[in-house]
Amino acid sequence: MLVTLGFYKRKPGLTRDQFSRHWREVHGPLIANNPMLSKYIMRYVQHHCVPSTGLAGVGELDYDGFSESWFRSLESRKEMYALPHFQSEIVGDEKKFIDMAATRVVMFDNQVVQIGKDYSDDIAAGRM
Repeated sequence: MLVTLGFYKRKPGLTRDQFSRHWREVHGPLIANNPMLSKYIMRYVQHHCVPSTGLAGVGELDYDGFSESWFRSLESRKEMYALPHFQSEIVGDEKKFIDMAATRVVMFDNQVVQIGKDYSDDIAAGRM
């Protein structure tokens, strides 16, 4: 299993509310309601960040949001990103509200759960 975290800043000129609204109400459904993409992506979660003072001595996360995308493998992710539909519809929409030059992505294939149940095997097996 491969999990990617994408960290996003809003496109210059957009308010935080405009960014979040587009991401939640337009972009999210483009992914969630697309049966073609469900062949590749097992789980997609949006995390909308809100400004906070943080903890003493800890700086703010300088992003407006981040996403989790779960794939069966790196190959599945590569196949999905290569789809013409994905490039035109999904990436095309991202360019409308995300500062693409500021986007950062982290990928990992193993989770260590310290508290609570590790659901990664259930998700991989299609039980969730």
